[in-house]
Amino acid sequence: MNEEQIKNILRDSLGKNELSESYVTTSKKYELSTEMLSEKAKQAHQELFEKYTEQLNKVSAQLDVASREDANPNYSEFRSLKMDETHNINGSYLHALYFDNISDVNSIVMLDSLAFLRFERDFGKFDDWQKDFIACAMSSRGGWAMTVYSIPLKRYINVVVDGHTAGIPAATIPIICLNVAEHSYFRDYLADRKAYVYAMMKELNWDVIERRVKKAEKVAKLMEK
Repeated sequence: MNEEQIKNILRDSLGKNELSESYVTTSKKYELSTEMLSEKAKQAHQELFEKYTEQLNKVSAQLDVASREDANPNYSEFRSLKMDETHNINGSYLHALYFDNISDVNSIVMLDSLAFLRFERDFGKFDDWQKDFIACAMSSRGGWAMTVYSIPLKRYINVVVDGHTAGIPAATIPIICLNVAEHSYFRDYLADRKAYVYAMMKELNWDVIERRVKKAEKVAKLMEK
């Protein structure tokens, strides 16, 4: 289904001829090659990813007709939709990052790579980055562990993200994303989140991570000007 077809469906559902401010996004089909997740788990991930995209399109269309005059911090349709917008943007984007930076059991971090050198610089030792990242993964409440580049701090940090929004610092660039919501591991690991986390750490795609580090540093230089 293309973008115009999606917009037509949204117009009909809202009884609108035009949607002046709305936008349409489409989801990508990912082929997860990881051996650490079952086919059912992979399918569940893809279906959830598609739902975030679908909901984002609906929210975008609803925002097009929502009243701005009634907006308030206690409750308003506009506030509720804007919060849903952020939730679904992050839900879709973080899953896409996660899918891209796992699924390569043959990938190893090279000792002369920029990612390795930067993690050594900012965490003291590469192993300390890994320990800190795993601790973040074990600490999240239904969300994510992430390594990000902080533009204000000019360094890489690990962050604990609850859900899709709580805990992400401003002005950061995502480098590594690991989903630790129950749906990501319960089918294959039951309640053993730690086993899932250690399994995924073995399948990080360091080629993808290296490209993200290089892009992050280019963006950071532009932001400093």
